[in-house]
Amino acid sequence: MARALLLILLPIVLPLLLYFAYIKFIKRPVPAGDAGEADEQERARQRTLFWISLGMVVVAAAAFATLRFSGTVAPGTVLEAPRLIDGKVVPSHPVE
Repeated sequence: MARALLLILLPIVLPLLLYFAYIKFIKRPVPAGDAGEADEQERARQRTLFWISLGMVVVAAAAFATLRFSGTVAPGTVLEAPRLIDGKVVPSHPVE
């Protein structure tokens, strides 16, 4: 469960939380009647959202690469499922 949380949920949620925190703490109030400043802030928000989205893609790709290259079992290996024998869990292992 922890591995799924780290490799699936974290790459999606963390960049969004960082973005929302950025917007909440960095956003400056716009003076009344200053349309140019409001437009600049909107463009800055859009650029930030682009970089956050790109970061999400990079983190997700790193998570998938970690899953692909961190396995200890060679591709094509047949695994025996975990079983409960005499009240003890026997973990999965390669069938020889």
